[in-house]
Amino acid sequence: MGHRIHCGSFIAQCRVSPEAGAPRLGVIASRRVGNAVKRNYGKRLFRELFRKHAHELPPGSELVVVLRGGFDRNGFADLEARFLRACRTIRQKHEAGELKASD
Repeated sequence: MGHRIHCGSFIAQCRVSPEAGAPRLGVIASRRVGNAVKRNYGKRLFRELFRKHAHELPPGSELVVVLRGGFDRNGFADLEARFLRACRTIRQKHEAGELKASD
């Protein structure tokens, strides 16, 4: 069982796996996002955001970020703020027991 957060420029989906150790990330960028250059830029950008802020997620988190078209209209600081807000929401849901560990 996971949780989905709509963040405007992207969608964050997370589930907590009890056997997984450190948080993991997957980034999905379909052709609707743009050409290959734009898709790869988005993946690099979110991998960097994850690297900087993985400590905000509960241990065992498996996070999937789905890029939406026009994500590059937002600056890095705006995307970082949205990503952090999503990570903190996931942590709060997990601590409140709403985001239960899945098998």
